Amino acid sequence: MAEPKTDLRVLKTQESIRRAYLELLRDHSAKEITVAQLCRRARINRGTFYLHYRDTQDLLDSIVRDLVEELAAVIRKYPPQQLKDNPFPVIYEAFSAFARHADFLPFLQANGNPELLDKLKELIGEMLNTEWLPMHSDQKPEDYPYINAFIVSGTIEVFKVWVQGGMQKSARDLAALIERLALEGIH
Repeated sequence: MAEPKTDLRVLKTQESIRRAYLELLRDHSAKEITVAQLCRRARINRGTFYLHYRDTQDLLDSIVRDLVEELAAVIRKYPPQQLKDNPFPVIYEAFSAFARHADFLPFLQANGNPELLDKLKELIGEMLNTEWLPMHSDQKPEDYPYINAFIVSGTIEVFKVWVQGGMQKSARDLAALIERLALEGIH
């Protein structure tokens, strides 16, 4: 059965609210942004805002949730067996997805909340523990938490450095670097 279609006006209003929020995030921390500021910037009234979100935290959570869902869709696209010896495609697509949000991702990371990184860690860690690590029979299950921590933390730190550096390196080059480090280490 097909999902019900969302009214185009609703989508445009939500996009306007999100755009206003991300513009405000350039100059303010997430905690400083008020509904009144958002409404002025988006040119809507408070009632319209509250039809879509409970508060500014709900809006931020919605933005983060959408980014994480986009990454989850990329990860689910590839069967784990395909990635065993060649994780490049999923890493490349994940960083490409984030590169599409280069206009606001630095501000979201700097002025948002740590939930984005926490949710990314959780998503990557779950995929490693349940799908990727069990395929590597040369690894002991009791070592999984350490391997997981190493790979997840390394990937997230690379992501943070990439965003803080203005996302200058291409997603392709970054994916190749992460794949090389994950499969071969530093030589």
